[in-house]
Amino acid sequence: MSSRNRWRLMARITLVWTLLTAGTTQAQVQTPQAPDASPFAPGDLKRPIFDTQTPSYNVGGAQAKSANTVVAEVDGRAVTLGDVGDAISELPATVRGLPFTDLFPSILAQLIGQQALVIRAQRQALDEDPVVRRRIKATAGRIMANALLEQEISRSITESVLLTRYNQDFAGKPGPEEVHVRVIMTPTEQAATDIIVELRAGGDFATLAKRSSKDTTAPAGGDAGFVSLDGLTPEVGAVVFSMQAGQFSQFPVRSVGAWFVLKVEERRRQASRGFSLMRESLRQTMLREGVADVLRAAMADVSVREYDVTGKETDGSLASGGTRAARPTSK
Repeated sequence: MSSRNRWRLMARITLVWTLLTAGTTQAQVQTPQAPDASPFAPGDLKRPIFDTQTPSYNVGGAQAKSANTVVAEVDGRAVTLGDVGDAISELPATVRGLPFTDLFPSILAQLIGQQALVIRAQRQALDEDPVVRRRIKATAGRIMANALLEQEISRSITESVLLTRYNQDFAGKPGPEEVHVRVIMTPTEQAATDIIVELRAGGDFATLAKRSSKDTTAPAGGDAGFVSLDGLTPEVGAVVFSMQAGQFSQFPVRSVGAWFVLKVEERRRQASRGFSLMRESLRQTMLREGVADVLRAAMADVSVREYDVTGKETDGSLASGGTRAARPTSK
């Protein structure tokens, strides 16, 4: 498969920049690019060489290390290998799959910087600020709730269940549609408009891309290869999947901090995707589907009393969507 077929959007890379930034230093996990480089940035989809879900890591083939292994100290506060693994697990899938040796330095720098900021905030007593304390409580609550959902729903998502769902929804069926896209990226709307004028006058898209595009695809005439809808930003995807083969966008498209002129070379339907490719996507879908049942079970085990903004007790319809008899509890 051509490397172009594995290119991914800068929208995802932008998120990584946010997560991997420590202080004023921005650390790229790949070849350095401008923050607004390309919505078709190349990605290495290799899986990490250690397990981010369990407290045992195999770093670079070295001896297995515990999640409690200290990899840095900030004013005596430890940053552990487990902290690094947790941070990696929060990254987008296309970045989470990069080799651990590539991710580790940037993640560690981010965690060290974060700890330094926490220490500075505590010295200024920000942890005693009522707004900050509410937000910390809310964040802790979300983490606990998500952990419970993952634990309880996962019990029913066995390999057999996943395979049955795959056979039901995907086996033998064609995959999603793809389009073969060319792209010209410009820093301003006027520059993109000028290129569209040239295209309308008969200009060659590939030639104009080599001359004017700021995208990483410029040397290849703007050729980004075949992409599916889920591999594009909403703005770009909406445009290219509305065009037929041979058409180019009639107006500049704004996305990820730049302006784009797009062309569809051809459209095709992917072959049926194998179980190994769909497994994680299916699991995430089933996790989302199981939320309602776990929530109902949790609500059945608690007493709830609701009050309006004046402090007057209500019938509970605001949160439940209907009248709910509240079991009396001490306030």
